[in-house]
Amino acid sequence: MQLAPGVRRLRPDDHFMILSETDASPMHVGALVLLDVPAERQDDFAHAIRRQFADRLPATPLLVRLHSSPDGYDSDVWADIARADLETLVAVEPHDGEWTEAELHAAVAALNMRRLDLSGPPFAAHLFERLADGGSAFYLKMHHSVADGIGFQTVLGLLSDAAPPVTARFADARLPAPEKWRQQAEACFAAEEGLRAEQSARRKQALAALEAFRDDRAPTPELALSGPTSDKRRYATISLPLARVRAVGRALDATVNDIFLTLASGALRGYLTEIGDLPAAPLVVNSARSYRREAHGLFGNRIVALHPHLATHLADPVERLRAIQASMAAEMRRTPHDEVLLDAAEKPHGARDRRAAFAERTAGGKRLLPGNLTLSNVPGPAEARSYAGFRQRHNYPVPIIGSGRFLNITSRRSGDNLDMGVIADAGKIADPGRIAALFVAALDELEAII
Repeated sequence: MQLAPGVRRLRPDDHFMILSETDASPMHVGALVLLDVPAERQDDFAHAIRRQFADRLPATPLLVRLHSSPDGYDSDVWADIARADLETLVAVEPHDGEWTEAELHAAVAALNMRRLDLSGPPFAAHLFERLADGGSAFYLKMHHSVADGIGFQTVLGLLSDAAPPVTARFADARLPAPEKWRQQAEACFAAEEGLRAEQSARRKQALAALEAFRDDRAPTPELALSGPTSDKRRYATISLPLARVRAVGRALDATVNDIFLTLASGALRGYLTEIGDLPAAPLVVNSARSYRREAHGLFGNRIVALHPHLATHLADPVERLRAIQASMAAEMRRTPHDEVLLDAAEKPHGARDRRAAFAERTAGGKRLLPGNLTLSNVPGPAEARSYAGFRQRHNYPVPIIGSGRFLNITSRRSGDNLDMGVIADAGKIADPGRIAALFVAALDELEAII
């Protein structure tokens, strides 16, 4: 039930992305987009990108502001706003000359740790006018409560030249007065009473069904890199031809995602061996599966957590691949039941109660979910993209590190490539470029086998 025109309630799992955020683990989804910008257009780059965003933001879920419900009785909501200060939100990062790759990566790592101010639009874009390798770039980040990784790709598409400009808004959405808001929330809760009862019954059935999977999941091992996540990051990128990865997958009867996980496994096994911290038990991943359907719309979070192991205890790469496939298959068998557990309508004082629960859960930087690290393979566009007429060269993910983890590698298709972002806790891994190099070497090793 709509509270008011232009106002959207957060579902509980969207609210989770706000409540689980800490200074050491900001919760946003991001991309470092490299563009072909001629040298004679670089002075005009910032103006062109701001104009591009201004003409298209009303079509996205980003031109909004967060509001909390009175006393946390109802969900928090996003309310549309008519305009935003793009001079601040789409900011040029200063540099006296040209950005080297190392400087660009260091800047992105630092900017990744800046939490977004949700009293304003839940995004920020950082512009890099001149790159030493030619062209320009922007780093766009969006708060994870707005949408998951697939929704973020939709946002990037809506901001690109593939989407036409849209009509500007003329006024902010108006929220009802607190008493009226509570009355409308009460009416909504009353209307959803039957739905909550049905969902509760389904969750009880799902919990009972999950008992059969109790011993299927490998425990998350402890290693020297375990423990609370620091507030510093290092960042690196990888770009691989998609054709290479697909060819290896065909030869080994594996999906692109299977190969991605196996390459990450090889890189982590190699790196942990080098530093003397390879555990006897396999590393466990925090990953996700999208359960988005047409009825769910394009935005919000519709993801189920997956926790396969990476078989890092096995030396042979093909044996690791088969073990990873088996572990992922076991995870996929349980996800329909996990999905049911996430399907929850709001309840009275749900927002208030979640705030109290997460204040305790996030204390001390503890791990909120299983997994030593995060790996994500997010769909991306097969077609070429451009922004303000500038052709996209790369669309590198800029991932986040959840509380209690040390690394995230996220992969995204970008035309004919798989573009990947590697982000590490700088307090534990000084050079994620070494992991990136080992990731590429793992592909070379599989190609040599086939």
